[in-house]
Amino acid sequence: MKPVRMLLPLILLLPLVWVAGCLPDPLAVTGLPALKPQIVVSSQIIPDQSLVILLTKTFGALDASGDSDPQALLEQIAVSDATVIVTGPDGNYTLHSVGLGLYGGVAIPFEEGKSYELHVTSETLGEVSAVTTVKRKVSFETISANLYYNGYDDTLAQVTYSFRDSAERNWYMLNTQPIRLGEIQDNLLDPRSFTRLLDDTTFNGSNFAETFRGFRDDYRSGDTLAVSLANISEDYYTFMKLRLDNRYTVSQFISEPVNYPSNVNGGKGFFNLYVPDVRFFILH
Repeated sequence: MKPVRMLLPLILLLPLVWVAGCLPDPLAVTGLPALKPQIVVSSQIIPDQSLVILLTKTFGALDASGDSDPQALLEQIAVSDATVIVTGPDGNYTLHSVGLGLYGGVAIPFEEGKSYELHVTSETLGEVSAVTTVKRKVSFETISANLYYNGYDDTLAQVTYSFRDSAERNWYMLNTQPIRLGEIQDNLLDPRSFTRLLDDTTFNGSNFAETFRGFRDDYRSGDTLAVSLANISEDYYTFMKLRLDNRYTVSQFISEPVNYPSNVNGGKGFFNLYVPDVRFFILH
């Protein structure tokens, strides 16, 4: 099955889904006085040199649940009064608010291996900053996706892919995201995406290939699936691994509080500049 190309509306929607999937975990209630909220940063490059930043604030475990309305929660925790500037080798770029804590910039000439600084100023929450380096893009060599019937009345999506790993140490993130336009807002609190993290220890400098399935059991013929592959930093790999190990959904927080690593000075979250290779499939 060949990837569906030229799906511009879906490409524009994906950054919203991806960064919404990085909403902060609720902070555990301990009976202590509430701490001052902090800014939480999430970021996503669109392959056409556009950048989306999501700014939210930390919130308590009692502020959200599985029954929380996504729109209401986003309105509650979105940071909408910020000035957001990205500084790179070629100058400063001001990102513009597009609502619900999202800030976007277009035609930013990101260069592989170059460092860029994010600076955020909020009248209510103060300032945060972060510096990161644009990662080398990695692309799928082969990829296919189709429906898989497991014999138990479940319909899964099966993805088979391969890519070439370069000789240096690398860390990768693979994301799959079902796209049903009518469900995007409902899934912001409980994203039905699947994230797989890869460390190239066992395949350094060679081809890597695998087939996996699962991560949702109610696919239908005609559903659209987005699959992305990105080369990420070791620090972000560690950050994401902790999130995946300790969180089931955005609105569920279990066991003890976890101090996630962060590259945001004065805040939380992660500022990344990796360019994903994104492919779309209509499943049959």
